[in-house]
Amino acid sequence: MPEEQTGIVDWMNLPHGAAEVSLWVGLHDAQIVSIDSNLLERTVTLHLESDHLLAFHKLPLDMQFLLRLEGVQSARVVHYAVWPGEFSVPAGTAREEEARLIAEYQSKCREESLSWSELESAVTTECKQVIDIVNATLATSADNSVALRISGLLNYTSYRELFLRAERFTLSRGDGKELGIAGLLKMGEAYWEAFERQKTKDGRST
Repeated sequence: MPEEQTGIVDWMNLPHGAAEVSLWVGLHDAQIVSIDSNLLERTVTLHLESDHLLAFHKLPLDMQFLLRLEGVQSARVVHYAVWPGEFSVPAGTAREEEARLIAEYQSKCREESLSWSELESAVTTECKQVIDIVNATLATSADNSVALRISGLLNYTSYRELFLRAERFTLSRGDGKELGIAGLLKMGEAYWEAFERQKTKDGRST
């Protein structure tokens, strides 16, 4: 890719110097409960809920986080068609070898595109059709355009990957207060650090 290109074209071809930030500590185990998009205004808003962060930080449990992208240029969702060949992990396989075998098997699966509009319609709290977030990463280019990658389970069973590319990105609380990525990560880090301390304490007491 030419070095003079600074804008994000797609996730697989990030421009030179693009900064990637893992959002795992803030979004892991959160849920996307609805998706709103406006083609005329070029916006996509993900409505997020995270019961464990709200409870830990003593915030109202019905509060949502609003992840809004403006100047949206791309919205894609994919799933992976399972490779139909035989696969098994022999009993007694070392963890490292097991991870290698699984990664090798997953590399044979085929990425297939799905309809973004159908995804929006499918995600609804009324029928408990939500996306449980497994992981998320944000990439920012030199011109401040952004690309967001979110992976998770739709309806607890179907794996999906969401890819969004936009000119701007904001994150706020449902009460209107600006949160930002730094604020989200700070909330998540505090929760997971406390979680690990408690796990260590419980382990010592058994």
